[in-house]
Order: sequence, then C-alpha cells, then structure tokens
Amino acid sequence: MYYIIDNTNQAVHREPNKKSYSSTQYKSAGAAKAGITRTVKFYQKAFDQVNECLANGEKEYMANMYNAYRDATEAHFGRVHKQFASSYTIVAVADYVEPMITKTGICPGTGKEITVTEGINMPYYLSPLSESYWSR
Repeated sequence: MYYIIDNTNQAVHREPNKKSYSSTQYKSAGAAKAGITRTVKFYQKAFDQVNECLANGEKEYMANMYNAYRDATEAHFGRVHKQFASSYTIVAVADYVEPMITKTGICPGTGKEITVTEGINMPYYLSPLSESYWSR
C-alpha cells in the first residue's frame, strides 16, 4: 500500500476529484502515480477554464472550476503549487511517519486553556480544541 505525500507540509494528499470518504491509500506505486497525474490534470483544467474566461473578456470567477484555481494559486490557502507533479512524493504506508503539530487554545468543553499535540492529518472535528468534539 502507498500514500501520495504533499511535499509542502508532508501531509497525506487526497485527490481533489475524489469523495471525502474514499481511501487515500493506493495498492501499487503505479496507481499512486496515476493519482498524481489525475491531480495535475484537474488543476490544469481549472487553469484552462479561467484563462478561457479571461480571453472571452469575462471575470475569472465566471469559470466553473474557479475555486480549484484559487486553491492552486493563492498562498493564504496554504495549498500553492498543487498543479505540479514535483509537489508530490509516493511513499509506502509502512515508511510514512506522520508529522506532529502542537496547538494551544481554549477548550470549548471546559473553558480552560490546553495544549494538544496531534498528527497533521487528523480531521479538525477530532481535536479537543474544536466545538464539534465536545458536542456529543
């Protein structure tokens, strides 16, 4: 089994055109490489649509894939350079070490300030710093 790793933050990459509940693991390195190719083509299609709108004299936000274009170009989203194949690495699941980050904040459940160390791939709703964690 293999992962596609994003080189900018070492997180596991999910293809933009896949469902959120689909697996991020690939059975072979070739399948993972195909996933990188699909990602690059997805963002290239977004660039082409925006350029076509600009060529027709329309605003860039008139393109259907404008949000994907913004993901790949605006730095404040933290996802710049997603359209290049060199931004990704294929790693075996056994060799992947998940980077850890430490956050400090007010806990919504207790109101106390806490410090939490969690993996970079952990969904936000599983963090004790999120309100949805305490809403059950």
